[in-house]
Amino acid sequence: MESDISVVLPLNNIDELFNAPDVDPFSTHEVDILGQSALDCVEKRFMRSWPWKPRAVHLTLQLPAEQITPGLLETTRAAVQRYCAKQIEGNQVHRQVVIQRSLRQLAYAGLGSLAALAIIALLALNPFGMIIEPVRDVLMMLSALAIGVLTFDAVWSVAFDWLPFVQDNTVYTMMMGMNLAIEPMPV
Repeated sequence: MESDISVVLPLNNIDELFNAPDVDPFSTHEVDILGQSALDCVEKRFMRSWPWKPRAVHLTLQLPAEQITPGLLETTRAAVQRYCAKQIEGNQVHRQVVIQRSLRQLAYAGLGSLAALAIIALLALNPFGMIIEPVRDVLMMLSALAIGVLTFDAVWSVAFDWLPFVQDNTVYTMMMGMNLAIEPMPV
């Protein structure tokens, strides 16, 4: 499902590319209505196509004619490149922290599961014969449930907590390679 993505965003000034303006529901500009920066709006649109990568990505920024200066396109393109590179770098660091926390959680779940298995074994042996069978069965079931809860949450974390970072990095990579154009705002 490869297709082109083309986004046209009218801005009041170039700063709105990175900085969110105040929310203004009476405006006709998307960034003003949502109170989001233009790159946040672009990121959300690109995220809709994930995991499929488009063939080409086009972003056209419409600015008031008096704000378009020579070299603005190159400066803006370089700023977008730096922004996306820093976001990817930050995501990679944060992803490593999340993976380490997930693995630590999995280790603790393993220790908790071993403790619960020891309790189950002790209850199954019933060495002192002091626990009646229905109570022993309930305690064994609760221990088995504890193993399931501990293990499920830890495995889920290891299996899926990395996914949002991959999504974001894919979008930022697409944004780094997008065709950027700046044109005067239609009157």
